[in-house]
Amino acid sequence: MEAETIDQERISTGNVTFDPLARAIAVENPAIAEVLDLDTGEFVGSNEFITAHRYEEIITARHTIRSRLSEKPAFACALCATPVYLVSNQFKHFFFRHICEDGSCPAQTRGELSRSEILARKYHGLRESEAHKKIKALIEASLVADPQFSEVKSERQWRSKRDPKSRRQPDVQASSPIGQIAFEAQLSTTFLDVVVERRSFYRDEGALLIWVMGRFDPDYRRMTTDDLLFSNNSNIFVVDDETRQISEDQSRLHLRCHYRVPDRSGESLTDRWESRIVPFDALICELESQRAWYFDYEGKAAAIRAEIENDVRERKRADDEALREGFIKFWSERVPHYEAADHERAQWLALREELGEREIDIPSSPDDYSSLVALLNGIISAKAGHPVGWN
Repeated sequence: MEAETIDQERISTGNVTFDPLARAIAVENPAIAEVLDLDTGEFVGSNEFITAHRYEEIITARHTIRSRLSEKPAFACALCATPVYLVSNQFKHFFFRHICEDGSCPAQTRGELSRSEILARKYHGLRESEAHKKIKALIEASLVADPQFSEVKSERQWRSKRDPKSRRQPDVQASSPIGQIAFEAQLSTTFLDVVVERRSFYRDEGALLIWVMGRFDPDYRRMTTDDLLFSNNSNIFVVDDETRQISEDQSRLHLRCHYRVPDRSGESLTDRWESRIVPFDALICELESQRAWYFDYEGKAAAIRAEIENDVRERKRADDEALREGFIKFWSERVPHYEAADHERAQWLALREELGEREIDIPSSPDDYSSLVALLNGIISAKAGHPVGWN
């Protein structure tokens, strides 16, 4: 009963946690049942698109679709041609939503609360919560301890070099050997468009944005955490008292990194979670994609998938070759135009079943069709170098 209560609490607060390798789930009867792929010009079923992806993939797709909204939308509503993007409900079931809704389209995808109202409710007093202040202080102290970082500033405005009217205020910022870095403490509710906009801002500035959390539990993830995790090569960073102490003791910034590690189980990919405190300069930093990671999950997973595909292909090739040789052996040894013995009939039916699994249909008896008999006699005679089936 206690486990059931915890699960119900997670569902009620939006903390349904999905296996990253599981298929994404779409809502039943979505308002926007079909979307137009603006790249290909083809109409695609909304749920068909969603369920064709693994959960980890649909999260990445959310980012891509959202980031393209302002310049070159990826999808539009099939009914009204308004650009759409992917969202999820509290159960992490996905659906498409209009970028704006004025009531002219029969598909209505928004609830009673506006985005600004939701933001106001969720963010009221949250930025200066004690938990948020602590994360900022831990980041700042860890940076100050590392001589590789300079100009460490907390809650200072960052004005765009390209557009003075554009500005952000990262929790902590600093100069480093790889350039300017902005650190943001991830709040419990950060809208995806906020994440996308901030990444775009710092990319345009030639700077790197690092999202940092105060804690992470792989079995208890909100959608806002998943948005950061899966778009960052399945790596996520935490600062705490232990990492701050190590940073100060070694005069080198350290972060706790949680990451997925892929494994192979037969012909399937599985994964597990690992955690390690790592120095910041051990991370791979990608300015263009605004990612920083310690363990290359995507690369390792791709290598395992390629290995599985190769093994499956080789096994299928070996199975096909064995079937081919078995068929040739049967045909070479059979007595034509003769009532087959029970074991020969069983052999033929077994061959027929295996070929049927490969969508190759043969008669229920080897002598049913004279044209097929002549064809097989000719092919196998040529292969054997002597007459087969014609005495």
